[in-house]
Amino acid sequence: MRKKIKFDIIDFFGEDARRMFAERMIEALKPLGEAELSDDPDFVLCSCFGSSVYHYDCTRILLLGENLRPDFNVYDYAISFDWMEYEDRFLHLPWYCLPGQERVRAEALRKHTYPDEYYRAKKNFCNYVVSNYGANPIREEMFHRLSEYQWVASGGRSNNNLPDGKPVADKLEFQRGYRFSLAFENAQTTGYCTEKILDAFASGGVPVYWGDPAVTRIYNPEAFINCNDCRTVQEMVEKVRAVEEDEARWWYMVHQPAFVDPELVQRQIDEDILWAFIRGIVAQGPEASRRRSPDFWSGKYEENARQVARFQKQFWWKYYAKGERFLVRKGIWKK
Repeated sequence: MRKKIKFDIIDFFGEDARRMFAERMIEALKPLGEAELSDDPDFVLCSCFGSSVYHYDCTRILLLGENLRPDFNVYDYAISFDWMEYEDRFLHLPWYCLPGQERVRAEALRKHTYPDEYYRAKKNFCNYVVSNYGANPIREEMFHRLSEYQWVASGGRSNNNLPDGKPVADKLEFQRGYRFSLAFENAQTTGYCTEKILDAFASGGVPVYWGDPAVTRIYNPEAFINCNDCRTVQEMVEKVRAVEEDEARWWYMVHQPAFVDPELVQRQIDEDILWAFIRGIVAQGPEASRRRSPDFWSGKYEENARQVARFQKQFWWKYYAKGERFLVRKGIWKK
């Protein structure tokens, strides 16, 4: 009889994401036994969009895709973008290794190999696809300042200037028609490198990037415009302008590989490092896989964290709803 592995997926952003990760986890754990979703799990895979994790006294595995740091007093294991090591409790997972990124990472890996006709078809200057607010204001300022040089097509909910005023249905297909893509993160934190630059590379143009100061540990600095070292937004604009007005330089950049080490990227994909890490945890069993401390002070810490999470949830939803109504009323955000 095959071993039963009980797990749950909690605090994820939306039911679709939860369902996808549940399906992937069941498949990944097949070598160890028969995995199933359970209300009484031995393992939980958590994200940061909720606080139900505190109701589960079992092995907790945190998967972060936001600009947050893992709290190892609450979680046994963590998976995020951070460049760190912590015994067997942490996995550095680049964005391209996340489930759901198969299409864009494949395109990014081969983006420099296309025939010249593919690049000549990019008749438009630059695009900008952003749908959330509350990011560092430098992102929006760059969009407006660059638009003074040449028109920048905005295809997200934020600052949408397309004829129909609607967000694009397929971001990658939209970006393919442009020579440049503005790829600014919400914030500038080491390791916080999301889909922005990956999507831009996948479209085959030149990303204009601001965000992760360590971005060149993963992505080839010869293939994109790095605005991290600019002191002003005008310097960023001038960087883009210099490439736009030097055709040979643009052609050089689009023919460079997106990744510093494409072989490492392919190896990480082949090894499926996310699920290999989780299999290693589950293989130890429910008790041996526990890492967070059971002592008195850890218990007090978690109780305090639980109370803070309860307060934040009440505060967040109250003011999120109020802010959303304001943006819709002012015509800034179309629902």
